[in-house]
This record gives sequence, structure tokens and C-alpha cells, in this order.
Amino acid sequence: MKKLFPTLFLLLLGFAGSLSGQKVLELNKSRLDVGKRRFNIVEVIDTRYDTTRLGIARVGMSNRKEVIVLSGALPAVFQQYFTAKLPQEADLPNVALRVSRLGLWEEINTVGGEGARVAADFEFFLQQGDGFAYLGDRKFRFTEGLGANVTKYHDDNLRAALQAAVDFLQDSVDWKTATALPAHTTREELTRRNLPRILTDTAPMTGVYKNFTDFRNNNPRIPAQIEVKDGTSVLLIEGKKGKFRRVKPDDRIWGFSDGKKMYINQFGTFYQLNKVGENSFQFYGVDYDKKMTNAAVGSAAFGLIGGLIAGEMTKSGHYVVDWETGSFLQKEE
Repeated sequence: MKKLFPTLFLLLLGFAGSLSGQKVLELNKSRLDVGKRRFNIVEVIDTRYDTTRLGIARVGMSNRKEVIVLSGALPAVFQQYFTAKLPQEADLPNVALRVSRLGLWEEINTVGGEGARVAADFEFFLQQGDGFAYLGDRKFRFTEGLGANVTKYHDDNLRAALQAAVDFLQDSVDWKTATALPAHTTREELTRRNLPRILTDTAPMTGVYKNFTDFRNNNPRIPAQIEVKDGTSVLLIEGKKGKFRRVKPDDRIWGFSDGKKMYINQFGTFYQLNKVGENSFQFYGVDYDKKMTNAAVGSAAFGLIGGLIAGEMTKSGHYVVDWETGSFLQKEE
């Protein structure tokens, strides 16, 4: 039994693999349901953090990662789709759809079941001359599948997200009064790209990131300290009555910052995030986005090393953080 754990750990890590290949979603084959239409969608604007991909699929028995993409740039593909499914009518109001978030990915639970997930944030603007009036927004979250292989559901999830956008325009906008809304938004404001605050702020805030959104927004929510003993550094977080303690698995910590450097949690060990260029972070560590691996060894590893801050590590995988989904993309060396 003593040899079983290391063997299992190495075997599961061998499944991690590197990012290779692409899954291209065929949007035009999808249907779009709408009743007596009350609008035209005449423009699609993409202000996502990362406009190069939609997310990550897991393919095959080894859950090999593949980038999910469209056949072209998102605005052009979406606009072609809407024009084909909802031909423009001259007497209907014209709407611009802004996509501020759209992520597709897969999650694996502790018993091996998978779920294909989609998260989309849409905003809608009525064209009025050179300006735009804000009509509202629709946030769409959905999980499809829960089988052994859910990669096939990404097409359906994307269609479902776009159906949700159409449903909002059809059912949630008061078109009788919409034309009287003030056109306060300029085209420059409408098309301004989103940038993570962790990239634009002059320095990271000190504390613990509970999730990827905290990290992206440079908004750590839990006070933290670093304990150094015999050359080993361990993360402590604020607990009850303001006392600091070691991190536990139930704390579900994504990472932390000491105000100068940033770290990401992998199996209860924290690896330093290094900024690369103007818009990316990378780290050397292990891939805890592999939920099957995490389920098998994560708790045991966390219990053994709970909160250890790793020194320089160059032997294991080299990963880049995906801005839309928070997934970890392994780089080819």
C-alpha cells in the first residue's frame, strides 16, 4: 500500500497531456426559435478578455485538452448566424449585441461524470443615430451532459446561450417605450475591450483569492500571512476571532498575493504566477484543472503539505491561465 499512492499519482499525472488540436463549433447548423419577432440584431461586438477562443474541451479517455473555436472571428460568425436565422426587416428597431463573456468548458466530478458548461454575459443596445441606448443584459449559465463524454454538447450549449439572448430581446424588453430611451453610450464606449484589473492595476492587492474571478479583478477577500520556518514558507489565512491558521482543503482557495508576487493553488501547494508580456500569466506546476486527478490525490496531498509555498520549480508542466474560464492551458516546450 505504501507504494500504491506514488504510483497512482504518477499514472494520473501521465494523463494530463498538453493542449493540442482544436474543436470547431458548427453554429450555422443550430436552430434558433423565435415567435413574432420585434427586433433586428444588426451588429455583434466582442469585448471579452480573450477573443482567440471560446474555451477548452476534454477529448478521449485521457481527457486531452483541445481549444474550442468558431470557424472565424466571433462577431462575423454570430452576425452571419443571426442574419440567416432572423432576416432583417426594415420596420423593426436595430439592436447591437455586446458579448462581454462567453466561456465553454468541461468539469469532471469525483465519480468520473462530466458536465459541459457554458457561461455567457450579453448586453443589448438600441441603435439611435450615432448613439446607443442601453436595453439591459442577460447572464446565462448552463450545464449539459453529466455523462462519460460531454464534448458533443458544446454546440448545443452555445446555441442555448444565443437562444437566451434572443429570448431576452423578445420577452424582456418593452419595445413600446424603448425608442424613448436616452442614447448615452457612444460607439467608442460600446466597443471598449475588457481588461483584467490584475493586469491594469499598478500592484496586486494583498490577500487570498477565493476563486478565479477574485484574481482577475485583483480583489482578494481573505487576509493572509506567510509563516517561514527552517527555510520553508507556508500560507496562513485569517480564521475565527482574527487568528491566523494554516490552509485547509475546505477553504477552496484559488491563490493569493503578498502584495508583490502572486501564487496559484495546485494540490495544496502554491506556485508563483509570472506575468508574460502584457496580457498573460504562466506558472510551472501541476495541472489541478484535471478534476479526476484532483479527486484521487488532491485531499491527501493537501492534508500532507497544506499551504506550502513552492520554491523554483521547472520539472513539471508549464501552464498559461485562460482569462475567460480560469482553466490552465499546458504549453508545448
